[in-house]
Amino acid sequence: MFGKKIYYGWYIVAASLFIIILDGLLLYSFGVFLPYINDEFGFTRAEGSALFSFRSIILAPGFIIAGRLIDKYDPRWVIFGGGSIAALGMILSGFAQNTWQLILFYSIFVGLGDTVLYITCVAVVSRWFTKKRALAIGIITTGVPLSGLITNPLTAFLINNFGYRNALFSLGGIMLVVLLAAFVMRGYPKDLGLKPYGEEDINDNENAAASTNNSNNNNKDWTTLEAISTPNYWIMYAMYTLAFITFLIIVTQFYNFEIDLNISAIAAAGPAAAIGLGSIIGRTVLTSLLAEVLEYRKVLLVCLIAQGSSIILLLIFDQIWAYYLFGLLFGFFYSAIVPIFPTLLAKFYGLKAMGAIYGIFGTSYSIAAVTAPLLAGYVFDVSGSYYYPFLFAVICCYLAAMGTFFLKTPTRKPLQIEASG
Repeated sequence: MFGKKIYYGWYIVAASLFIIILDGLLLYSFGVFLPYINDEFGFTRAEGSALFSFRSIILAPGFIIAGRLIDKYDPRWVIFGGGSIAALGMILSGFAQNTWQLILFYSIFVGLGDTVLYITCVAVVSRWFTKKRALAIGIITTGVPLSGLITNPLTAFLINNFGYRNALFSLGGIMLVVLLAAFVMRGYPKDLGLKPYGEEDINDNENAAASTNNSNNNNKDWTTLEAISTPNYWIMYAMYTLAFITFLIIVTQFYNFEIDLNISAIAAAGPAAAIGLGSIIGRTVLTSLLAEVLEYRKVLLVCLIAQGSSIILLLIFDQIWAYYLFGLLFGFFYSAIVPIFPTLLAKFYGLKAMGAIYGIFGTSYSIAAVTAPLLAGYVFDVSGSYYYPFLFAVICCYLAAMGTFFLKTPTRKPLQIEASG
């Protein structure tokens, strides 16, 4: 037993976890840097938040391009090349002396590089696993909340001890080192003479039967055009957009919200990091246990309603204990949302065009990221309070939950080429 060779796909899962931690670093560190950048450059909340929105404008077409790159080229160089651009953007941001330099380095460079980190890992891991795919995706996407658990206090520590510019240098350097994990990646199991995990011991007849039983919708491998032509795809797209509007309002503004209440910088990092801790716990419970008992769409419904409801704690209480409780609950229920969507996409549409299908789907995040921080910052500037942005986040989460009632397994129309033999 101890001599049994570890399936190479699990090494790819480990490497993907580290790479997605970097994606989380770029996400979570922004909220910590925001008040210091605002002070340094004299930005309003909306102007400072617009840096994230500019970054996200780059992400939208970048996700589509990245999806095509993933399907055509070696993921090792796609990830390392893109990640290095993001790391360089972080380092150069530390030298920025005016607004256009900050937009160029902290928005454009980081946005360009960030496009490949997350979706490449999800697409590649999906190819390597037939059995335990949801588990594998759940493990690697834990990198985002794990990064939140680490990044918030680390960034706050670096800023308070060395200044925000040196903190940018440090995080960029860390990225360059961790990016070496990209060279573990391989695009397909066949590149190493292997089959996807769960198929290696199944003969062709059993595999064909399993494929038939797995779907009642003639769902072999859909093309990108076929997938995006289904209403189901766009229902999920809208749900994902709304869910991430909620998430990004919280992630980009929560630290500032605490600072406004005269909570010290280090203490304010605690509740923000609790989001990551709650999400790590939730990934294990919700995706590995609850999803085995309930159908994925029911898990989504429960999590979206509970995630939105947790924000009400911020609207009612102004004590630090409530913020820690909020962070744990928000992270716990948010945790299932991210891995379930790519799992459903693979289940509904197959894996052949997964990179392109997920790349287009990823633009939903960009829409949320362009609008959510900017809107939240603007409403704060007008009202002087985060009450209305946080209330809007609750409503978006509830609307996303309603989408679960409309999700159905899509039916693929038979292709003429198949009918003609």
